Amino acid sequence: MPAKKYKVALSGEERQILEQLTTTGKTAAYKMNRARILLKADEHHADGG
Repeated sequence: MPAKKYKVALSGEERQILEQLTTTGKTAAYKMNRARILLKADEHHADGG
């Protein structure tokens, strides 16, 4: 059974915070991974959805 698909809509501020988490390199690996997942799933961005 496939996993549920959730719709993610990030605001500009939320997107900026997540991008900072993934680029600083001072964040725990699991947090960086989750931040990348949210950024990829963002519907309002060209790469997302």
